[in-house]
Parts: sequence; structure tokens; C-alpha cells
Amino acid sequence: MKSMQHSSLPKPLTFLTFWAIALAASALVTSQAHAAASGRQLFNVADYGAKRDGSALATDAFHQAIAAAKAAGGGTIYVPPGKYSSGPIELFSNMTLDIDAGATIEFPVAPLPFTKGRYLGVEALVPMPLIGGHDVENVTVTGRGIVTTGNYEAWRKAYTAAYENYLAARKGVVSTGGDESMSANGPHWDHLLKVLEAKQPASEQEYRDAAGELRPSFVCFMNAKNVLIEDVRIIGAPMFVVHLLYSENATVRNVMIQTYPGPHANGIAVDSCRFVHISDCYVDTGDDGIVIKSGKDADGLRVNRPSEHITITNCTVHHAHGAVVIGSETAGSVRNVVASNITAIDTEVGIRIKSRRGRGGVVEDARFDNWTMENVGTGIVVTSYYVMGGETSTTEEPLSERTPVFRNIGISNVTIHGAKKVIEIDGLPEMPITALRLTDILGSGKVGLTARHTEALELHHVQLNVDRGPVFSIETASHLELDGVTTSKPNAGFSVLRLTQSLGAILRDSHAFPQTGTFLSTGLGELKSLHLAGNVFENAATPTEER
Repeated sequence: MKSMQHSSLPKPLTFLTFWAIALAASALVTSQAHAAASGRQLFNVADYGAKRDGSALATDAFHQAIAAAKAAGGGTIYVPPGKYSSGPIELFSNMTLDIDAGATIEFPVAPLPFTKGRYLGVEALVPMPLIGGHDVENVTVTGRGIVTTGNYEAWRKAYTAAYENYLAARKGVVSTGGDESMSANGPHWDHLLKVLEAKQPASEQEYRDAAGELRPSFVCFMNAKNVLIEDVRIIGAPMFVVHLLYSENATVRNVMIQTYPGPHANGIAVDSCRFVHISDCYVDTGDDGIVIKSGKDADGLRVNRPSEHITITNCTVHHAHGAVVIGSETAGSVRNVVASNITAIDTEVGIRIKSRRGRGGVVEDARFDNWTMENVGTGIVVTSYYVMGGETSTTEEPLSERTPVFRNIGISNVTIHGAKKVIEIDGLPEMPITALRLTDILGSGKVGLTARHTEALELHHVQLNVDRGPVFSIETASHLELDGVTTSKPNAGFSVLRLTQSLGAILRDSHAFPQTGTFLSTGLGELKSLHLAGNVFENAATPTEER
């Protein structure tokens, strides 16, 4: 018998070949386990040609897997451990994107197709999101993997012509760290806003020109029902990180967001949605951490869709402008919101409720409870004077649909440590902030509480210890009720409480600590209108004064 040629013999397995086979088998077992657990079909992107070492774009592989799932009526798009590079991933109804632990999907900075959406509260053409879907239901993004992309400044350069226009408009100055004294976008976007605010029709070309100056949301679901986003880690962001728009029954839980710094990189944005649940998330971002919006100015008033029935709990927010924020886009109204068990560290503001003349809308029936704040700029802000980049201050105007309304808001059980300012409340003369109640607040910082233009403001058991000025300074308040307000750190030369133009206010069960100079100071002739009961002022050198 002739001996067989060496070339016909099977080649011996090398260690690397064996390892590759074992890894593939492991992935197959994992895929099968996922499929069995879910009871649904599973579409592994590796089976559709995705390179697990990131050596080639996996965009086509994702598209093919998604197309197969869509044809099957739904299923799980499974991303096994490995590194992938892909363009936008668009999901359809009854789909789950499962990014396994050890998997990283990187989205390169590049021009994207435009789609209808909403940008900073205004309906417009916008770059399509990196992950998302529209007019869908029963969609999930899950897994312990990572999705990542460039930051806001990197994405600013995605559209070359728009970037050059931006530089020209700003004389070559590019902002960083979220500091935008002008618009963060560009001249065509600013032009479109002026056209819409004047209620003039905007052309398709004007929308398209503006779109090139905008950046995509990272994860965005629009007109969606039954949305779940859980467990993933998101690093870097061009714009809003998780954006829920015109959606219903959405849950965001156990998500880690690391996108600091960058203007407009809001961590989780709830935009004209209802029945939303956010829990157990860590957000480190350059703009608002968790924010609720409902449209901006004339366009938002035209759309008129509220955000309502929203719960936020057990979250930590780091570096953000505001930890949990309502506004400033309030045109469609915001109601029935609860934010509890929140920690805020190094944020510009902790609790922030903001709007301005022109926005309109009603913010009502909100509760914030069980908070701690460390090293924040201002602990609590409720203001009708917010100024976004590119905007200017407003002047008093007659009441209309353009007037924002804040009412029936409770803030309780809050500890604020090391604030530049502890509390700021700023209503409009023509529309005071109504029925705001602060209860069990313990705060320290440089400046205490200032409030103006309020109706039925209540402070119950509030102790603030600050470095300078009156601890509480309240003006133009009607039906004011103060109960158990004090400081253990009275400031020489300043009263603990300064009340002006607040006739008929009630002050009860408050006490002066040792070394208090003046406890209560009012405007001339105003003291006699106040109702004082149960107060203990023996430690004050001057219990009350008028000046």
C-alpha cells in the first residue's frame, strides 16, 4: 500500500486553534442558554459576520441580525464578549439587544442620516440615535456590556461644513466642559429657533441646515411603549445619553453612565413621556443627571405633550449640572413626579426645577424625599428665570400661555453639606411659586436660603448653618408659614431671618441658639402684621427688629 501524502493528513490542532474553538463553543452554549431562558429566538451577531476583535465594522452584521429577528416577529440580538465597531443600531418591536458582559460596542464619530425627532425641546430633523427605535413596542437594551463613543466636542466635528460655520460664528473659540455663553450648536440652529418662535413656517432646507449642527442621542426611543433599558454601561456621549421621547411605560434601571464633561450630555432625559420608572442608576455627566422635559417655547406649546407619572429612586449623580431636574423645557407641563433616595456629589445643583417666561406649562404635584448632597453649588433651586445658552434675560409680561407655573411641590428629608448656596427660590412677580413646602432640611454652606415672589411657601424644621449673611432671606411672600426654622451658627451683624414685603407671615416654634444677635428682622412697619407663636428667643440679643 502506498503511503498517504503528508498533505492529505489533518493538521494537528495548535493551542490557539483549540482556544478559538473552545471560545466559540462557550459562546454557543451561552447563546443557547440565553435563548432557553427567554423562550425566544436568538440572533448572534457573530453568526452574521461580526468580527469580535473590532478589526472591521460590524454594522452590516447588526443590520442582518436585526432584519432576521424582524422577519421572525422579534427576538434577541445577542452580542457575545468581544470588541465591536458599528454604525447606528435601530431596533424594531419585540426585540432585545443583549450586550453580554465582556462585550464592547464602539460607535465611531461620523456623519449620520437625519430623522424626525426633538432637540432641546423643539421638533426638528436630528441625527439618528446610535441605539434606538421609533414607533415600537416591547423593546429592551440589556446586558453587562459597554457601549461607547466620542464625547460632545468630538461629535461637534462630525459634519465638517457645520463645524466650520460654528467656528466662524464664535471667531474660532470652542467651548469645553459645558461652558456655553452662546448657543452650543450653531447659527443655522439659532436661525431655526427664531423662525419657529415667530410662528413662521420653516422650510425643509432650514431644518436640514440646522440638523448638521446637532448631535445624536446615544440611546433614544421615540413613540415607544414598554421600553426597558437595564444593566448596560455607557461611556462617552454626543448629546442626551438615554432619551425617552413621546413614550409610555418605560423603565431605566441599574444603568451606569460615564459621560463627563460636555454640554447637553444629559444622563437620562424623560421628554414628554408617561409612566416612567428610573432606579438604581449611577450617572456621571456634564449636564443634568436625570431630567424631565416637555417641550420648549412656541414649538413646545404647539405640541403640548406632558411628562407625567414618573418615579426616580436609589440613584447616585456625580458632576452633573443638576442631579434631578425638571425643565427648563416645561411647555407641555410636568406632573406627578417622585424622586427619592438620591445622593448628589459635586453637582452644580442638587434638586433643580427651572423654567422661564416664554416656556409656559405647569409643573405640579412633585415630591423629592430622602436626599443627601455633598459639595454642590446650590442644594435646591426653584426658579422661573433660567437662561439657556444663547438666550437672554426676560422682562415682566402679562400672564399668558407663555407664563410658567410651579405649584404643589414638596421637598423633604434632605441633608446638604458644603454648598456654595443652600436654597434658592425665585418666582415671577406676575406668577409666584405656589405651595412649595420644605420639610426636615439640614444644610450647610456659604449662603443660606433666599426666596422671592412666593405664595403659600412653607418651611418646617429647617436648620441651615452658613458662613455669611442672613440665614433665611425672604421677600414678597404671601401666606408664608415658618415652623421650626433656626441656625446653630448665627452670623455676627446679620439676623437669622430677614422678612420683607411678607405681611401676615406666621413664625412659630423656632428658637435662637447662643450668640445669636438678631433673630427676626423685618421691613419698617411690617413686624406688627406677623403672627408669632411658641418661639424661644431668650438666647438672642435682639429677638425682633424693624429696619
